[in-house]
Amino acid sequence: MSHTVVRGKPRAAQLYVDGVLDAILLGQGVKPDPTTRATVTFSQIMLHCLKEKPNDEFMTNGATGEVITNEEVLRHAIPLARSLMALGAKGKYGILFMRNHQDTAAIYFASLFSGMIPFLMGANTTAFELTHFLKLIEPSYIFYDQEFHETLQEAMKGCPDLLTSTVISDCPETVKKFTQGHSDEVEGFEVASADMDDPIMLLPTSGSTGMPKAAILTQRGLVAQLATPWMYCTKFPTPTARTMVLTGIEWATFTMYVTASVAYHVPIVMTTKKVTAEHVIELMEMYRPTWAYFSPSFAVSLLALVRPDQLSSLETLVLLGSPATPELMATLQKKLPKDCHLCDGYGTTETHGYIAIPDREAPLKSNGWPLNFMHYKIIDESGQELVGPNQTGELWIKSSCTIKGYLKNRASFDETFTPDGWYMTGDVFHVDENHRISFVIRRKFSFKFRGCHVAPEEVERVIGSVPGVHESVVCSSDNGPVAAVVLQPGADVTREHIHKAVEATLSEHKRLHGGIAFVASLPHTHSGKLKRSECRTLIADLLKRGECC
Repeated sequence: MSHTVVRGKPRAAQLYVDGVLDAILLGQGVKPDPTTRATVTFSQIMLHCLKEKPNDEFMTNGATGEVITNEEVLRHAIPLARSLMALGAKGKYGILFMRNHQDTAAIYFASLFSGMIPFLMGANTTAFELTHFLKLIEPSYIFYDQEFHETLQEAMKGCPDLLTSTVISDCPETVKKFTQGHSDEVEGFEVASADMDDPIMLLPTSGSTGMPKAAILTQRGLVAQLATPWMYCTKFPTPTARTMVLTGIEWATFTMYVTASVAYHVPIVMTTKKVTAEHVIELMEMYRPTWAYFSPSFAVSLLALVRPDQLSSLETLVLLGSPATPELMATLQKKLPKDCHLCDGYGTTETHGYIAIPDREAPLKSNGWPLNFMHYKIIDESGQELVGPNQTGELWIKSSCTIKGYLKNRASFDETFTPDGWYMTGDVFHVDENHRISFVIRRKFSFKFRGCHVAPEEVERVIGSVPGVHESVVCSSDNGPVAAVVLQPGADVTREHIHKAVEATLSEHKRLHGGIAFVASLPHTHSGKLKRSECRTLIADLLKRGECC
């Protein structure tokens, strides 16, 4: 029995991780068993797996074509880790503010190895948002790309008392100076000691209803999640030929797929370029990834341009980040290879990653079974647990993979977790007759009109089914639901088209009585989700100007 599993049988992917843990323990002269396996840290796993096959490809930089081996990553990461250890960085906070490239990967692993706790921040961060993070994190070290220098300097004006060391991550001279006197020798290196429940990194939460929080991820939580990308695979140690990683370091998916690829010896392709549909098509044609994941909104923009032959290398495509419409899933399925596993995954930062991922036999609309290292239950609006299949209610999770808390924000943690440790996802799911779950609505975003509940996501899914719509957001108004809609370039979509689709599909109280406004873009969080608080402000301004009709 795999030490992380609490329900049912372990999957082959989890048993493979057990084998990795056993190899690490035997190398330490420790007898492997479930108790000792539970002491092997995530950092130890990463070091062991990178060392295990030094000549294997770790990644290809899709922007430059450079191929980086495991040994090359280690020889960059280890001097950085040794330098951080010598400076006493273990247990201190750092910030990583970078795009996806080989230097990012090396500094990411150096942080894990050294015991510094990095806050991972994406390329779209503004100076205003960075000031918020600097005040919250109070980092001792900041690693950043040269292109973000002005943003960092502007943000630091708002933190005059902050004492921090900065390193330009993509400047070899600066990095060389920081690591001076520290060897890149791999064999003699050991990661910093850690307890399984120690913080390992901080990730921004979505911030969809306000400024982002910093979620505290642990060694134990990441170990539990390590097998999830390959949960339904059967070929090991390399379950797929190449993974394409498109999300920035601030996404839980970056950590999930980069580290799982290391553990299972799957090469990855990443890019420093802006992730557009055109660039992803270039990556697909040049590097032929077999495994990829997209946000639904990105998939919509890709479908307008991509041909089936350009997707023909894909064996698995996962949609993540927000619910996918049935129309999007059906359209994608038509363009993907016949045997490609298309699935609508579900996860959160608060669980270090996945909560459910569909198996190959799952219906297209399903998110799959809740993973076997989690306890879960379905709760109705009165707070009572609903038992058995064919139930609909809020999903609650209890697991070793839930976060330790939010940095300096106990109140938000207490709002999200029960005193006995259940994570209240805020998402309503339907449990089918086979105990698979399917997303219904995000409870916290719903509102009432004419005494009836309106789930914005439900209306947004219908709007998104109209050909030519890129994305939308729905909010409440005095007159009823109102929408701001972004169209795809060149799309000929009218308000009448959208009203017809909504009225043909949804009940009277869910229709867009407040009107529709067309906008160039909508505000998003660092993880690509809608900033609903800012969307409400945007729509209020549109209503005042009379642009919603």
